[in-house]
Amino acid sequence: MIGTFHSIWKFEVSDLVNWNSKAKAALEILQTQPGFISANILHSADESHIYIVQTDWVDVGSYRRALGSMEAKLGVWPFLADMKDEPTAFEKLLTMDAKTTTGFESSVTDEV
Repeated sequence: MIGTFHSIWKFEVSDLVNWNSKAKAALEILQTQPGFISANILHSADESHIYIVQTDWVDVGSYRRALGSMEAKLGVWPFLADMKDEPTAFEKLLTMDAKTTTGFESSVTDEV
């Protein structure tokens, strides 16, 4: 079984009202794309200016196609211009809850 795919975008935010508006608009575009599962906006409890946008996808291909869509090029990429330059794409390899542990095979090809 292959795990879901996740993006994590980190931002340093100084104008929260403006940033929230842009974030919501970008996520509404991604929400319409095939393979989209969910999205979350997270706020650092330790550094009040740090925010994370997390999106969940069926697979890496869905994520890449969504970001490559014309809608994303016009409405998501301008929002991402202010993102911190860090790795952003991750696949789920292990998940645990109070009773179970599930491992997943990688769907990402390691290129060296």
